[in-house]
Amino acid sequence: MVSVYLDPYQYLDGSNQPYDSLSLGSSGSLDTSISACSPDNISSASTANMAKMEEMERLLRKRPRLGKKRLLEHRGREREIELRKQALEEERRRREDLEKRLQEETNRRQKLIEREVKLREKQRSQARPLTRYLPVRKDDFDLRGHIEAAGHHPDTCYHLAVTDKTCRGFLVKMGGKIKTWKKRWFVFDRNRRTLAYYADKHETKMKGVIYFQAIEEVYYDHLKNAHKSPNPSLTFSVKTQDRVYYMVAPSAEAMRIWMDVIVTGAEGHTHFLV
Repeated sequence: MVSVYLDPYQYLDGSNQPYDSLSLGSSGSLDTSISACSPDNISSASTANMAKMEEMERLLRKRPRLGKKRLLEHRGREREIELRKQALEEERRRREDLEKRLQEETNRRQKLIEREVKLREKQRSQARPLTRYLPVRKDDFDLRGHIEAAGHHPDTCYHLAVTDKTCRGFLVKMGGKIKTWKKRWFVFDRNRRTLAYYADKHETKMKGVIYFQAIEEVYYDHLKNAHKSPNPSLTFSVKTQDRVYYMVAPSAEAMRIWMDVIVTGAEGHTHFLV
């Protein structure tokens, strides 16, 4: 058996040898390849790679913190938006409540105004007309002539008798303390300046007297205050400084004559004499 020893360096002279295909081409390329794989270069590349990896790890470690911070900021903004929405909702509800109360107050005042207007209209429609005749103090005053001049016909009214100084007749009067209605004989006397009433027409038992200076008003009971009157449509009132007398006449003509007679002696309001 023959052993062949090949010297690896004997074919490096550039000649065409059997292992020429393994040639590196030049010493420069060989040096470059060898230098690239040198321990120093490998150490530098590893250091750079490790630095990049550390930077990446640092970023990875930092990223959760950044995400948490952004999440907290996002939640804070959402909370702020929610608080603003709640504040706006509360403000809207407060304004709606104020508007509702304002509307209710406006409606209440409008109703009060309408009620006041209706009441005034009612009072105006029910207001007593001013007395047609003023009280007269003249001694030569002719009561009968005055009544006839007012358009009345005392001769045809059999429920009373009128002279130049007096007027007599029956009226039903409501009691002062005990609210009962009783028939009384009334005498209007301009000489005595009184309106007296008796138990009967004999004028022997006086039941009461009203002086001219105490009489303030004479009016038809249009408000029907004497609702328990035997005949409200024939009820008239004589107001004095102490009380109001409710009287019922036997007829409408008698009521009108009595009112015009009594008012001539109503001296309670001195402003009538101005």
